Amino acid sequence: MPKGYLIGHVNILDTDTYAAYAKAAAEAMAPFAPKLIAAGRYENLEGSTHERHVVFEFESFEEARRFYDSPAYRAARQLRAGAASGTFVLLEGMS
Repeated sequence: MPKGYLIGHVNILDTDTYAAYAKAAAEAMAPFAPKLIAAGRYENLEGSTHERHVVFEFESFEEARRFYDSPAYRAARQLRAGAASGTFVLLEGMS
């Protein structure tokens, strides 16, 4: 079964509130045990820039979606509202 990837591209507007979101998001993510694939240094080659980028690998696309829609992560996303802007996508890996 192909893996599922959650990819986030984020600009932080309020560091304190974003830190609360990051803590809540990590707690919401723990039961799903995704693998952190990439984060940190980057080079923007084309298109819109963002301050941070992160890629998490889940056991499947469906499992990544279950995490994103989980009650715990929905609550974490509410903390992020107004504290950051960005783009989040789910991507199915190659089998």
